[in-house]
Amino acid sequence: MTTLRILIWFAIAAAAMLAAVWLAERPGTLTAEWQGWRLDTSVGVVAIAIVVLILLGVAAWLLWRWISGAPGALLEGWGDSRRRRGYRELTQGLAAVAAGDGAEAQKHARKAEQLLAEPALTLLLSAQAAQLTGDRDGARRAFDAMLKDQQMAFLGLRGLIGQSLRDGDQMTALGYAERAFALRPQTPWVVHSLFDMQAQAGHWKAAQDTLDAGMRRKVVTADKGRALKALLEVERSREAEHAGRASDALALAREAFGLAPERIAVTSRLAELQIKAGDAKRAMKTLERGWAVAPHPDLAELYLRASGESDPLKRVGIVRRLAAGNPDDIESHLALAKASLDAGLWGEARRQLETAGGTSPPVRICRLMAEVEERANAGQAKVHEWLARAATAPADRSWSCTACGAHHETWRSVCESCSAFGTLQWRAPGTYGQILPPEARPAIAAGLSPP
Repeated sequence: MTTLRILIWFAIAAAAMLAAVWLAERPGTLTAEWQGWRLDTSVGVVAIAIVVLILLGVAAWLLWRWISGAPGALLEGWGDSRRRRGYRELTQGLAAVAAGDGAEAQKHARKAEQLLAEPALTLLLSAQAAQLTGDRDGARRAFDAMLKDQQMAFLGLRGLIGQSLRDGDQMTALGYAERAFALRPQTPWVVHSLFDMQAQAGHWKAAQDTLDAGMRRKVVTADKGRALKALLEVERSREAEHAGRASDALALAREAFGLAPERIAVTSRLAELQIKAGDAKRAMKTLERGWAVAPHPDLAELYLRASGESDPLKRVGIVRRLAAGNPDDIESHLALAKASLDAGLWGEARRQLETAGGTSPPVRICRLMAEVEERANAGQAKVHEWLARAATAPADRSWSCTACGAHHETWRSVCESCSAFGTLQWRAPGTYGQILPPEARPAIAAGLSPP
């Protein structure tokens, strides 16, 4: 590019020189008369005079342009300087926020507000600085002001949701979450937050609508959405039953079971309603399907209740039929052990417990073994031995929250500790030890060590 410019200037200079030489070789004369004045000169001098006049005209025009535009340029330069200083204060304020220095952040925020006429930028800094210094009212005012700006409204709502939750105002937070969802229904944290808040408030139908919207937009995975929807329908089923709509309650429970038969609460809910409706056989089929994928002591109790059998020996056979759907699970062995214990079959109860306990039996098995030894009159020494083992045994399965780890006595849809929905699972905090394979069980029954 530089070489091209040099060539262009060289061509212009050469042309000018040629023109000058041409005029010098042909000087000619020019005479002008005006008002009694006479001027005799050469053509070259006239050409030079014309060029000089043109240059003077251009210079005069440029001078006039500079003079007329000076005030505006001065103001613009001052504005640019003010803007640069404002952005510098904004940058320093954000750095202070990142460093956790609330007082420094507030100082830069105030200066940025004075220098910049862009509240969308300075409000966010002001809100974050106020939060760092514990100025809750100041933060709320900044977040409220953001709502007036279309581009900042979503950020303002997010700040107000967090502020309301920290204040313990769940309903206000829910209102802000609904507004945020209306603005950006495809944002994952909005969908999850709104869903959890609606579930915590018991707004089951609204929560299901939010879940459906999240699944349509791929914010919630299909498997997770299916399980959550089933648990929502369990709660809606309970709501319908309390309102006296038994048929609706049963229909919702049936739909929930079709979605997630692996969830214990779903199986339990449908079986309970079927028993209440007098359909015990169907309830037993439901429980058998549920036990095959997710056994639980409550399901065994419901199965015996649905059977209507009161004879202890016959109840052992009924439990055996249920356990056949999942024979290797520890809950199947425990259910058979309890039924055998109630029927006075000490040896069978002991065998089931030894098979289930493996090399490191948990607390429930140790305590049941102590009860078996006591009822079988095996001696207090053995009873005390099992009770002593229970004190140091691995923990039992329990309802624990997969989000926060809190334990609960019974299942509930919302964790009492972290308020998450659908996170309670029937599980052990650690391993139960080795569950012996079928080929090792005859050796246990014969009183031998497993191979």
